[in-house]
Amino acid sequence: MFTRIQGDTGAVMPFEYLSADVGEYTAGQLLQMTGGVLTGITAALNAKPAYLCMADEKVNLKDALLPVERVSSNFIYETSLSAAVASLTVGQKMSVAKGGVQVAAGAGAFEVVSFDGVDEGSVVRGRFA
Repeated sequence: MFTRIQGDTGAVMPFEYLSADVGEYTAGQLLQMTGGVLTGITAALNAKPAYLCMADEKVNLKDALLPVERVSSNFIYETSLSAAVASLTVGQKMSVAKGGVQVAAGAGAFEVVSFDGVDEGSVVRGRFA
């Protein structure tokens, strides 16, 4: 899962309540807007995701409201690796893994600022460019 760790300005991102598609969502899951509703990330994402889910919710009806905050390049987020990588360096770009709760190898929008290893599950911190 993605957790906001540190901000550049000291500001706190407000929650927004936006319409979501039917499905199960977890706090710390990155989401995208598709067809006017929030949806989970169904394939590796190289672009900056739009929203971070702020609650564990099961949405049974389309357009039910889901608490989210906007993903910002002014914050550092912490997550983990979805699979082991051969090497990792500060400044390297990574993709958001399918499901939206981890990062994976790939030329994505998540820029690494620190990490504790290269094995699956290792903690990685970074920001979205």
